[in-house]
Amino acid sequence: MAWVKFFRKPGGNLGKSYQPGSMLSLAPTKGLLNEPGQNSCFLNSAVQVLWHLDIFRRSLRQLPGHFCLGESCIFCALKGIFSQFQHSRERALPSDNLRHALAETFKDEHRFQLGFMDDAAECFENILERIHLHIVPEETDACTSKSCITHQKFAMSVYEQSVCRSCGASSDPLPFTELVHYVSTTALCQQVLQRRDESFGDLLQAASTIGDLRNCPSNCGQRIKIRRVLMNSPEIVTIGFVWDSDQSDLTEDVIRSLGPHLSLSALFYRVTDEHAKKGELLLVGMICYSSRHYCAFAFHTKSSKWVFFDDATVKEVRKCILLTKLSVSAFRLRTEN
Repeated sequence: MAWVKFFRKPGGNLGKSYQPGSMLSLAPTKGLLNEPGQNSCFLNSAVQVLWHLDIFRRSLRQLPGHFCLGESCIFCALKGIFSQFQHSRERALPSDNLRHALAETFKDEHRFQLGFMDDAAECFENILERIHLHIVPEETDACTSKSCITHQKFAMSVYEQSVCRSCGASSDPLPFTELVHYVSTTALCQQVLQRRDESFGDLLQAASTIGDLRNCPSNCGQRIKIRRVLMNSPEIVTIGFVWDSDQSDLTEDVIRSLGPHLSLSALFYRVTDEHAKKGELLLVGMICYSSRHYCAFAFHTKSSKWVFFDDATVKEVRKCILLTKLSVSAFRLRTEN
């Protein structure tokens, strides 16, 4: 599975967005340990991307408190790693406490258990969902708490509806919230071949609705595409690429289809929020999967360079290398404030 993250960009130069307390004031970037048999690369990659999202890191630090679950508290374990990132003199740090907290939290689901490999995208999404529960202890898609980082920063409030162009009938809007907007890589590559001159956002929208045909609400006989409308202006947007297999031959085609900019107005059939209509999104990070191993890339704000994270290994890389070596698993974009 692959996923991409973008951030709202009001304007300005990406390399000139330093703010006090941001990643620029921190010690040299650190790696995360992954001892033989731990299989923690999926977790380490997700943590590195979260850490390099300035909005998320600052928001987490500013939270006054949470509902703690002791040794199985994902919130405490994540904040512990973030504190070590900032203050430790070690070049590589353990992620054991968070790994144990995840294993304990999801033991009934048999997910994220010690010593077993798991999915980085699902790990990322589940960490966000658990953070919500540590702040607002209610399982709800329609969270409106101002202190909930998950829903205030990441959530996309969407409704989908079918409208028949033949008879004009429309279905009742179906509202839902998504933290990750998933797109099939097979469908994306098909759209690239058919729509060579369209933007990356238009390609994603077409790919996400291809084959998703519904019967006309009035049963006039027509088969119609679903329309998805974005109702809010999320600060962080995640796009997930779904692969047919671990060894897909579409990797290079997907990479060629990627664009460094994304418009929410192109990604959805319609956008109702004025800020979301005007916002442009920039690529700032990703998680990759290749040969049963995860790694991560993040855009370093101060140097305006990409940094590669392979567990304890941390290297600066050129963008051309970044886009040709591995299967894309995640991108992120950062808001310029």
